[in-house]
Amino acid sequence: MKKRRILLLGGSGYLGTQIYDCLRQNGEHEVIATCYSTGRADGFIRLDVTDGPSFVQLLQEISPDVVIWALMSSTDEPAIIKSGMNTLLEHLPKESRFIYISSDGIFGQGNGAFVEADEVVPLADVNPLASYSHAKQLGEMLVQTRHDNHAIVRLGPIYGRNSAGNWDKRVAFMLSELAAGREMLRPGNLYKTFVHVEDVAHAICELVEGEFTGLLHLGPQEKESYYSFFHKLAGSLGMDAERIKESSLAEDEARERGVPLDTSLDTRLASSVLRTRFRQG
Repeated sequence: MKKRRILLLGGSGYLGTQIYDCLRQNGEHEVIATCYSTGRADGFIRLDVTDGPSFVQLLQEISPDVVIWALMSSTDEPAIIKSGMNTLLEHLPKESRFIYISSDGIFGQGNGAFVEADEVVPLADVNPLASYSHAKQLGEMLVQTRHDNHAIVRLGPIYGRNSAGNWDKRVAFMLSELAAGREMLRPGNLYKTFVHVEDVAHAICELVEGEFTGLLHLGPQEKESYYSFFHKLAGSLGMDAERIKESSLAEDEARERGVPLDTSLDTRLASSVLRTRFRQG
């Protein structure tokens, strides 16, 4: 079996780190990972995907069989997509497999659970994450129209401690607040499909080796409110779960702030390792 050469864009990020370590467990892969600012001891390649000439040179030098787009930036996402994605799609051979990691943030209106065929309506401009949402949608459109051999993976909020020992920002904040003895308010009527970082990484690794093409909602089959999710998680980590207090977001206030109350995904268990049960670690 021919060894696959995999280019992992964003390999030093929270999710990218987990994907990288998962891929490396398979000795049949040759994994080349990039980072934006700092590399790891493993020898990551520093790359700014908006630097067209450098990006083109890297693609030509390594000629990847598979490219995984694990880049995520709440502030720079539009530039990354408009410049970096166009460069990649212009120079990626049509036979190369492309896995693009997208977000449930592309659904800015309506009520979940959303299926893959549902119309995408980005977040309202008043939402701080609107530019990120719009960029992710643009990325999906570019991939769908310009590269047939693709898998687009939409995810809800990713949580858990990754293989480098780092928590996601939401849980890290919760741990800090509860450790300081402070209470936290979390809405009981705002729903998401929370997915563990290990599950995402294993699913991406399976997609690398599989033949699935198209659009996929990835995650557990059950949605959670922010309140129920953090209340359960705090208890499972030995914290004082009673300091997580339930709040509620009124519908008119949610509309004014551009916050959809339910952006849960109707998910498929594309990976044999995806759990539907609540995970603490």
